[in-house]
Amino acid sequence: MDELEKSRTLDNLEKAFAEEARLVFRYLYYATIAEFEGRQDHARAFKELAESGSSGVHGCFDFLRLVADPDSGIAVGGTPKNLESLLQTEARQHAKIYPEMAKVARQEGFPDIASWFETLEKSKRSNVRKLRKLADG
Repeated sequence: MDELEKSRTLDNLEKAFAEEARLVFRYLYYATIAEFEGRQDHARAFKELAESGSSGVHGCFDFLRLVADPDSGIAVGGTPKNLESLLQTEARQHAKIYPEMAKVARQEGFPDIASWFETLEKSKRSNVRKLRKLADG
């Protein structure tokens, strides 16, 4: 897979994976809004489109896994290897990414957004504990 690892195609797969994943979650978010507005037909359609979009996300990841998890850089494998990858990603987000984002938001005068990033950091810290418990058990 050296050819894929050094290709623009790998970059494009990573972009497509991110784009498809974002779209799936936008559909789910918009379905919640539609439900709140009493538009059940729209909510149902948005959820169906999210479900079908998941196949696009999975398809991209099927190719990305030939190289490694695009976020952690760890080879995709069995559950222990995948747990290691998720633990690394969650730990990085909780220790570095979200605290830095909160700091920047505060410096730029967005305290509500900074607070949201801090909430995400706490959630990631909790996820790390859960994943470590799985790894130890």
